[in-house]
Amino acid sequence: MFRNVLLALHIAAVAAWLGCNLTQFFIAPWFARQGGAAAVAWFDATGRLARMYYNVAGTLLAVTGVLLVRESGFHWSAGFVAVGITVVVIGGLVGVLFFAPDGARLAEAERSGRPVALRRYLAVLTVDTTLVLTAVLAMVAKWRA
Repeated sequence: MFRNVLLALHIAAVAAWLGCNLTQFFIAPWFARQGGAAAVAWFDATGRLARMYYNVAGTLLAVTGVLLVRESGFHWSAGFVAVGITVVVIGGLVGVLFFAPDGARLAEAERSGRPVALRRYLAVLTVDTTLVLTAVLAMVAKWRA
């Protein structure tokens, strides 16, 4: 029963991370085209997501992942475990070092009337999403278990 609760929470944390990423792909370009206060609000919100929402999802993901490894009897040397830990660490770093400051940069560009370029933002979002999907594949296939 405990393992099932952990697994459900682990899956929910991945869904929170991946779902927010996919939402950003859909909504960020639309808000950028709206311009003005709507775009500023969205870009400020992306910084907030990076500083708060993703931290909660990532922490829940990491804690439940560690507990699942301990509960399931898998070894820390298993490939899928290493992939999961690596993706959580990279995701946390990318959130703090890129998404939070980039949200502020984009909001400031919109406030000051400078053109807002989303290419870099969307490129990093693509890498982040690809890493999450790779981790999901690694977990499902139990790479090098």
